[in-house]
Amino acid sequence: MPTASRAPHGRRRSPMSCTPTGCASFATATRAGTRGPTAGPGAATAAQPPLSAPSTTSFIPWSPPCWQTLKQKNRSRSHDRYPRGRRAAGPDPEAQAPSSGGQPANAAATAVPASVRAALKLPAAGGPAARAIREILELPMPDGTVLRADVVRPDDAAAHPVLLTRCPYFGAWRPMVAETCGADPTAPGLMAGVLGMQAGLSLDRAIAAGFAVVAQACRGTDISDGDFRFYFDEAADGTSTLAALAALPWCDGRVLTFGNSYLTTTQFTAALASTEHLTAMTAWVSPSTYDEDLAMRGGVLLEGPSYEWARQQVRTGLWRDGRADAPQEALPEPVEDFTPYLERVGIAQAARDLAAAHPAGAHVVDWVNHPLHDAYWESVAYPADELAALAVPTLHVSGWYDLFQGGTLRNYTAMAAGAAARGRPGDVRLVIGPWTHLTFDGHLAGRDFPGGGVDDVGLGELSLDFWQAALGDAQAAARLPRDPVRVYVMGADRWIDLPAWPAPDAVEETWRLDADGVLRAPGDEDDAQGFTAWVHDPAEPVPTAGGQMLMGPPENAGPHDQRDIEARGDVAVFSSAPLTEPVTLLGPVRLRAWVEADAADATCTPP
Repeated sequence: MPTASRAPHGRRRSPMSCTPTGCASFATATRAGTRGPTAGPGAATAAQPPLSAPSTTSFIPWSPPCWQTLKQKNRSRSHDRYPRGRRAAGPDPEAQAPSSGGQPANAAATAVPASVRAALKLPAAGGPAARAIREILELPMPDGTVLRADVVRPDDAAAHPVLLTRCPYFGAWRPMVAETCGADPTAPGLMAGVLGMQAGLSLDRAIAAGFAVVAQACRGTDISDGDFRFYFDEAADGTSTLAALAALPWCDGRVLTFGNSYLTTTQFTAALASTEHLTAMTAWVSPSTYDEDLAMRGGVLLEGPSYEWARQQVRTGLWRDGRADAPQEALPEPVEDFTPYLERVGIAQAARDLAAAHPAGAHVVDWVNHPLHDAYWESVAYPADELAALAVPTLHVSGWYDLFQGGTLRNYTAMAAGAAARGRPGDVRLVIGPWTHLTFDGHLAGRDFPGGGVDDVGLGELSLDFWQAALGDAQAAARLPRDPVRVYVMGADRWIDLPAWPAPDAVEETWRLDADGVLRAPGDEDDAQGFTAWVHDPAEPVPTAGGQMLMGPPENAGPHDQRDIEARGDVAVFSSAPLTEPVTLLGPVRLRAWVEADAADATCTPP
């Protein structure tokens, strides 16, 4: 039952297929019509191929360099390179960065994707960030573990609000950021430059606006001490970091957090534990539950977000600790080698191999041991009532093809209800663009979305106004959009503002599946009868093309041509009669179906 306003010429199609896990799956998609001012998300010109409905995989805001690249860097982890309070001048754009081939920095930097260089929004030579203080900040946690952060802050005696991100990926990102900037990877303040790709705002702009920027490596990653454990240390470490920053003489006691993907985990876990010193959050592409949003779909464990993500963390952890790489038979790479490995040992043993290789992979054992939603998953979910009670201004950001879109919307909906009840609806905002989990410029592999990039919509400046408004700046508050929700309508290729999500004027419609691939529209009085059958061979699973993919190249995700998949004999497609008027689809889509299998067991998964 899609919540909709109505959509263009063509046919509505609802494919039913089997997932690569060998289980029955039911997905709804729209194949529809003419581009116009009311054409909506998922809508496309009738002559275009049908677009993929969001499907899923993994959890990294930016793929780190491969293991081989990390080994070539061979960077020592000695903390002697990061003396407490060390200051340094801004990066010299002419400096020679280390490279595996002994090439000059500008040659090495060409290996870094142009999209990454653009997303970092590098500081200008002689700009505000170049004149700022740069240092490595050591913060002891209550258990004695020292966490370290790159700091860039205005070079004056004043106290400033702090923009904080806490991240487990800096060990993998640091060499690439250094190459991109033409800087020494050990240079203090280097990783504060991720503000550009994590919030859409340049470091220059933040420093000029009077913010100090702190980028802390999570426990057990990069230059911080301890052992990394997925999720479980983030609340305590986050609240301790907030308190320690607020007590520093160059902080005015107010801390605002930012970041995407796991960098929202570090935000939400801390905020739900304590909001002391926390002034605002900017959460891009955030989960809300860790089973259905991340580890699995419909109870089926996903290889990418579970095994593959953990394997990358394990290998980065081994490299960080100066230990030998795990043997290929224990951690097979590339991902294509995982299937025969899984057939040989099974998922439970694969999880144990990860945990044995490094503590960073230990959580996958828990995931495998809890295949159903139970108390374990409840313990790592964000309860809706606690989100509603979270009185912290928050800007939520997601993409139509982001695997955490559902989680972001649940987080926003709960927090927006709480803000409205407190009479402050503008404190909680939402932006949804034509983006994947990794790509935010509006140029996806299957289609370009004009004006759809974060820079096109001014998301960086919107974030800055949002932060300043949270700090009490009335002029910044006046610049914020009147309505708290801004979404990009694909097909119409334009941004619209809404007073709430879902759109208050949306109408929920029920479309019925019928025999022979017929999809009956609302008002069709004919009874839906019969059944649709297909044969599925688990050895030949239906491939995924596009959608909410993550692992692998960024072009794996987004709108892809589905005609070859729809033509398969093990995929059922339901099509309506041609639509006679424009329809905008803007809201949640649900499917209710009755399924029967003649196999000994079968698992049905939602889209």
